[in-house]
Amino acid sequence: MVTATITAPVTSTMSELALLRLRESPYYFLRALTCHFDRGVLTLHGTVPHHRLRGIAERIVARVDGIHTINNQVEVNDPAMW
Repeated sequence: MVTATITAPVTSTMSELALLRLRESPYYFLRALTCHFDRGVLTLHGTVPHHRLRGIAERIVARVDGIHTINNQVEVNDPAMW
């Protein structure tokens, strides 16, 4: 049996896993968020229309193994507040 291992930089892989989780979310606005992973810290970027979605995004990526800290830089732009 031959086993092939595909290796990628850990930072790229962790970011991709986090993004995949966000893209699989039923919440449309979370699919547009971006992230960057460096030494155990995942930084989330983007804009959502409600504070609740900001927290949901954080909880979704927190389930990715290897992410130890989340720096949530997602901004809330609530159109109802205008």
